Amino acid sequence: MIATLLAISLQAQPVIPPIGELLDCAREADATLVAIHRAGGFAPGIPENSLAGIRAAGEMGAAMVEIDLRLSSDGHVVLMHDRTLDRTTNGTGNVADHTLEELRALRLEDANGRRTNQLIPTLSEAFEAARAAGVYLELDLKEIGPGEAARLAVEAGMASQSMIIVYDVADADPIQAVTTDIGISLPFTDHDEVLSSELDVSGLMSWVGRGVPDAHTEYFLTGQGIETAMHDFPGEEAGTIDYAFIDERHIEVLATDDPEAALAAFGPWQRYCGIE
Repeated sequence: MIATLLAISLQAQPVIPPIGELLDCAREADATLVAIHRAGGFAPGIPENSLAGIRAAGEMGAAMVEIDLRLSSDGHVVLMHDRTLDRTTNGTGNVADHTLEELRALRLEDANGRRTNQLIPTLSEAFEAARAAGVYLELDLKEIGPGEAARLAVEAGMASQSMIIVYDVADADPIQAVTTDIGISLPFTDHDEVLSSELDVSGLMSWVGRGVPDAHTEYFLTGQGIETAMHDFPGEEAGTIDYAFIDERHIEVLATDDPEAALAAFGPWQRYCGIE
């Protein structure tokens, strides 16, 4: 009976390709994948950095969900963008001054300031929610090191379903010292530095920040087998974002605060890169 229930549970988990294969697929299929910024905040009742945001991402067809990682005073990794609790919870003070038990007594608030029933999640809970939802996690490290983040992803069995955000080659090295299965988002401010390093580029993504890179840069990166990611949060807010231009420039990943509009433009990732 237990074996049967376990088999049913395993079958219920979506089967998705490793992060490196997903990125390659996006480049080869000339597709733009949607990544939800801060795992929520885009709709009433779905606070940022929430399990509700991760689950909604899976239901909508977003490929990735960015989450922000901080530490409680007793060493637990939790999801929270700000240093303080004031903006997104009904609590106050620094996250790092509270134990996990104290943090779990609070409730997250949505973008309209309305209290929800959502708790501050732990990283372990986020991994489980992403596994069940069939989405990839982008880990934005506020207070833990890249090597430690990679180790936690490996321990959770989520390395191939995760990406770690870093800002220089030196911070990428500790990740690949743990595993090359995990993806890495890295700004290519110096192409030669990255390409002359010993990094495995199979799961490497070039983060260009706001705005579409020039055609020469995009052509160069595509030739290296490296995918490009960007955002235009101000353009989304102002209603001036140009999805057609983003598609024309072959951007593989768009980070968004408006996933409904982005997915209407680009479609769910499974349309291009799902497992048959």
